[in-house]
Amino acid sequence: MFQRILVPLDGSEGAERAIPVAARIARASGGSIVFIRVALPPTEFGTFGPGLRGTLAMEPEVAVAEKDLAEATSYIAATIAAYTDDLTGIATEMDVPAGTASSLIFSAARYEHIDLIVMCSRGERGLKRWILGSVAQQSVRHSPVPVLVLNAHGSGPFLPDTIRPLRVLVSLDGSALAETALEPAIQLMATLSASAQGELHLLRVVDLPSAYGKMKSQAHISDSIQEEARKEAETYIKAVAGRLLATTSPRF
Repeated sequence: MFQRILVPLDGSEGAERAIPVAARIARASGGSIVFIRVALPPTEFGTFGPGLRGTLAMEPEVAVAEKDLAEATSYIAATIAAYTDDLTGIATEMDVPAGTASSLIFSAARYEHIDLIVMCSRGERGLKRWILGSVAQQSVRHSPVPVLVLNAHGSGPFLPDTIRPLRVLVSLDGSALAETALEPAIQLMATLSASAQGELHLLRVVDLPSAYGKMKSQAHISDSIQEEARKEAETYIKAVAGRLLATTSPRF
């Protein structure tokens, strides 16, 4: 279960939309939330040349960096206060490192013993803001822990209602690596569904290579070959579902 949840923030309302979802997960698992906002690092500059040892002008940049750290800390504290209704009873922590957003998120995930990162896919853009969409993509590819990425500009609510079950889709390609997504997906479904029953959907796309090039039509492939490939995919999906049903109780 997700006991330690990391929520990256960049100062935008879009990024903050991850907070209620993270709070829902933390409350269901009895876990805590670590909020992280990366501040800009100080910049070193100077004059170097033959016979020169170099001169660094650091004081103005250090002052700016300290101001950024203070503002980031104040922002997280204010954000926690603003989401009191969602965070009541949940232990929260703050982390305000200086450096590159994506690398520091990964470092924080390891150092803070994080089990799950919850973040939105887009934040404000600007010279002193993350391009959070890019950070989200890097997190998905390189994070040491599962990442739940939410669409900051989505029209619908992130949290499921009590009328419709939560539906989770897991795409599989037949590899053991793809199947590693099953366990965190089931945990998330159980956590976010609360008392409602969730539905886990397993997807395996039958991709038949074309003998005449990748950009050509696959219409030439015989019906028997297509049917054989479809049956193999169905057999695989049923085998995966059988293993899951033996250890869990999701609804497919």
